[in-house]
Amino acid sequence: MVVRRSFCLALALCVASTGLHAQSGDLQASYDFLVRERSAGGALLNFPIANGNYLLPSSYYDTGAYWGTHVCERSSAKCAVKDTYNVLNYELSPEPGAAGTLQVERVNAHTGANIYDAATWQIAVMVGYVKNKFRLSSPTSAYSLASGLSQVLPLTKRAITADKTFVYNGSVIAEGPRAYAFRALAPAWLAPDPLMDTPQASFITARNLPPLNAAYATGKISWSDWKPITGENAWAFLIGPLQAAHLHHVVFEKKTFVPFSDLAVQNALDLLPTFAAMQSAVGGVYYAPAGTIGNEGDAPVDPHEISVENNFSLYAGLQILRSTLGGELESDAASTGDEKTKIADALRLIEAMISGGRIGNNRETKGLLSFFRMAAWQNGAFVQGGLADGRDWVPANGTKAVDVQTWGIAALGAKRIDQWFGDGASYALWQQLKTWGGYGVGHTLWGVGYSDKDGNGIDPSGAYRQGVMSGEWTAGAITAVRNMIAYYGAEERSSPHAATAKKYVASLKQDEAAMLTALATLRIDRYPSAGFPGTPPDYAALVSVKTKPYLYASTRYHIPFGWYANPLPSTASTAWMIMVADHYDPFGYAGAPN
Repeated sequence: MVVRRSFCLALALCVASTGLHAQSGDLQASYDFLVRERSAGGALLNFPIANGNYLLPSSYYDTGAYWGTHVCERSSAKCAVKDTYNVLNYELSPEPGAAGTLQVERVNAHTGANIYDAATWQIAVMVGYVKNKFRLSSPTSAYSLASGLSQVLPLTKRAITADKTFVYNGSVIAEGPRAYAFRALAPAWLAPDPLMDTPQASFITARNLPPLNAAYATGKISWSDWKPITGENAWAFLIGPLQAAHLHHVVFEKKTFVPFSDLAVQNALDLLPTFAAMQSAVGGVYYAPAGTIGNEGDAPVDPHEISVENNFSLYAGLQILRSTLGGELESDAASTGDEKTKIADALRLIEAMISGGRIGNNRETKGLLSFFRMAAWQNGAFVQGGLADGRDWVPANGTKAVDVQTWGIAALGAKRIDQWFGDGASYALWQQLKTWGGYGVGHTLWGVGYSDKDGNGIDPSGAYRQGVMSGEWTAGAITAVRNMIAYYGAEERSSPHAATAKKYVASLKQDEAAMLTALATLRIDRYPSAGFPGTPPDYAALVSVKTKPYLYASTRYHIPFGWYANPLPSTASTAWMIMVADHYDPFGYAGAPN
């Protein structure tokens, strides 16, 4: 189905210069999703951890009706599952197979809090409160709420090295605060299946349940997502908490620095040596410790695997940490000589990780910048990843990833990319991306998907295809486009490239405006009538919420990188839209573009 209609929809969003501000009521309603508990139409769940209770956002707002009616199609043949209790490891798990995999997916979506999603939430909570003066229904302050993730991470189970599991590039990490956090948190080890709230509850059966422990019940399974990933940790320990801390201390409280004692700074310093331990000689930082299970199946990931997108996240986070610590030194925030020594040591390590140098005993690296320039860039674009063993780099030239390109532009900045690869390299990268990753109607761009396997891109007639559109990744694309607009728009009139830069800016502003307009249709109240191919029939009856969150994707779709996208209210998509509304770039210190 091809939809041909105007998507201005009388929205102020059609004017990119005003962004989302003209709809402050609607933006407040989107913000409400981030700061309300689920019972009130929000994303927040209560996480009881270490004798405390913390409000953290689930990654999605789902319903049993969505899973039972749309995904399962009310069919026991698709969703009937038998869960079994294992007396040896105390786990209650589904039998292997498609139905079991689907049960794990919906359980994870129902209660899981991905720490990357929670990091974007930290920033958005503070952006909305500080910059837009949005109200909180929570009895706590905005920063107390946003700091929940930083408070929880030191208390949760971490990926400590155990024999050959969770070995960090040959290093043993035996202390919890220095180990990676797992990418997803859950309120309880035994997690509920949302299908139990539907007529399809009978599809779930369980056997061998322990008779003396009522916690083990039909409709629950053991939490199974134990994956410590570099990219998620970069967001959860660096980007999210440090940006939120700056918004609170510097922007809101008018201090000149983030205090050294703030938990955001202390958590970042605890994990910094571990990020360094995971850095390869070629400069890229490995995707996950040895023994980490991949996104699909039971096979472990190659410990030499490098995700370029993860490295852009880490690079941005290190830059933000460097600026945060530098501000403390300039303001003499470090009150003791020991604190100043810790800051100086951290700054030296960050410099080596970024620009090359010694990062440990008998270990050196070429640095992240060398990796991005000399290894990750292939044929005018960034590769999705590859393998680095010693000083050998083997890029993976298969599936192309959208966020590698957009996050690369935002993290490095269009100026640096053009300096490295020639005038207009960033603009050319974006034009190339649209040919295989752009989603649109006719010749109008709406946004982006996830990869070059999504059924998106431009057909031979020059029209866009409609495979799947991502809310979160389109917001990231807008951020990248704005970075380029700022860079090319600053070209001196006397420059020989001035005329070309002016054309670039005009084209980029058109793309920005088009994506802002179309992205509004992924808000939950507009989505059912927007006409996206793959929209679930009677969507409003399947997923209804009092607030106005943005959806993760336009349709249910298996992303080539190992997980499913669903048209469900998303913490990350909604958080990104709050940032987009205020032109806040999470990759740049204090939200300024790199």
